[in-house]
Amino acid sequence: MRRLFQCAAIATLLAGVAPVVAEAQQTMPLGTSGLYVGVDVGAIVPQSMSVHGTSAGLTFNGDLDFDTGVASGVTLGFHVSPVIAIEGNFEYAGFDLHSLSGTASVSGGANSSVNASLQGRFNTYNGLVNAIWTPLGPAGRYGISPYIGAGVGFSHMNETLSAFTVAGTTFPASFSGDETDFAANGIIGADFPIPGLPQLNLGARYRMLFVNTGASNSGISNGNFFGHVFTANATWHF
Repeated sequence: MRRLFQCAAIATLLAGVAPVVAEAQQTMPLGTSGLYVGVDVGAIVPQSMSVHGTSAGLTFNGDLDFDTGVASGVTLGFHVSPVIAIEGNFEYAGFDLHSLSGTASVSGGANSSVNASLQGRFNTYNGLVNAIWTPLGPAGRYGISPYIGAGVGFSHMNETLSAFTVAGTTFPASFSGDETDFAANGIIGADFPIPGLPQLNLGARYRMLFVNTGASNSGISNGNFFGHVFTANATWHF
């Protein structure tokens, strides 16, 4: 009896889902081959990065803070089904260094607060492959197609520091570096079709970006990078 009830419940569920799936299968954008391309532009809001360690008798624990910056990119994707797509995202994000703040002590002495303003720049170039799930299909509900996604790839970062200011005094600096690290992201967004032009969608997307920047050098360690990316996008379906 229990198994019969389970089978009946599953059959009822499938009967309810079937019309939604059938509708999604019939609502691929007109003229589509499954391929699509997109462009996006917006902003990145980096999280603070932890910095800690001991060097030359100085022990420091604090955070490296960044300013909000610009983000833009291109997307090339392919619908393997009306609700599943695989896409490559190639993104640029650039933002300025803001400050280094925390506590420092010399040779086990009392902690002192440190707050230094920084002049420098981070430029990131990200390439990720994502799987995108559009549960309501391309037509969505009321013309809106929400989706979620996730993927992995790489991030190349270029970092420069030209000066820092402590207690009102500015000191010149000359530092630059490059590194390429593993990256991953999670995505949530929605597309809005254009009436009379079903191949074109406008939309908005949020991306949580993780870059494995955690490293240690000369006794000083820094944490991983996290960035919140908000973009508006346009997508053309072929």
